[in-house]
Amino acid sequence: MSKPYVLKKGESLSKVAELKYGDRKLAARLADYNGLLNTKDIVVGQAIQIPAAREFKRPKSPAPSTRDVPRWPTAPNGMAAIISLFGDIRAYVRDDGTADPKWEANFIASCPLPFAMPLDWAPATSAKSLRCHKLLVPLFQAVFADIASKNLQTSVKTYGGCYNWRMKRGQAKASTHSWGIAIDLNARTNAMGTAGDMDPKLVALFESYGFVWGGGWAGANKDPMHFQYCSGY
Repeated sequence: MSKPYVLKKGESLSKVAELKYGDRKLAARLADYNGLLNTKDIVVGQAIQIPAAREFKRPKSPAPSTRDVPRWPTAPNGMAAIISLFGDIRAYVRDDGTADPKWEANFIASCPLPFAMPLDWAPATSAKSLRCHKLLVPLFQAVFADIASKNLQTSVKTYGGCYNWRMKRGQAKASTHSWGIAIDLNARTNAMGTAGDMDPKLVALFESYGFVWGGGWAGANKDPMHFQYCSGY
């Protein structure tokens, strides 16, 4: 997915983009990927993430096969597009880092599920719904209805969460879970940095709806439990 890089004296994001991609024009995309307000929002010694060039390209997302549900938006590419579509999360961060209650009130909704999922942190308890961004309720309903219709419920062993206000693990930018546009499944056997054991059929189903699977990322950032409805972030 990405590699850490510490900015040196005299470096700009344009210079880094030229060094890493051979294209200074990708500086804005690099800033966007790192959750920076602009290309000048940097200081010497700052750690940023350098993604593979393919991360800046929007993946192809075939239209879902389920036609009898309300439509949902196309998965965005990059932070600016995520904010434009799902809301400017930065405006709802309180001084102590917690979320302004208005964020959940305005953007987060409950999504009923066609089957229950055991909670990863409490397997004896099952979730019959999840909380996600309000625009993606029809999408998650379609995905899980498709999982049920294809008899893939047994591939969903545990549910690790969808909406969760927090920073991205190991990075200083909001997690896609903070927008409620990502879901974690089968966390116990799909730890970050491992190959995991996620069912390829389940991965293919999520990808057919436009989700990006974290198991396709590289190195320590590989995250096989994670599916997010966006790319380039």
